[in-house]
Amino acid sequence: MKTLPALVFRRQFGQVLDDVARKREPVTITRGNRPLVVLVPAQDYESAAARPAVREGRLRLAATRVAEWKARHAARLRDLDPVALVRASRAAR
Repeated sequence: MKTLPALVFRRQFGQVLDDVARKREPVTITRGNRPLVVLVPAQDYESAAARPAVREGRLRLAATRVAEWKARHAARLRDLDPVALVRASRAAR
């Protein structure tokens, strides 16, 4: 990843934008030798921004499937005592 001081970035703004868009390489802009911002191509930003929505959708699907499974097996699950199962499992160790 390329790093530029803020003053150099100000002088070469157009060139830096073109380089980031063309080469698809992020650039870190620093001030006082400390990272201030990272300039990334729009496509990379959009794909990163979409990740939480994808994850949320997958979690919702998993929760729906668990609820469906629970509904299908409700009769068998009714007779199970979770506390007794955990105690039996611990005693077997």
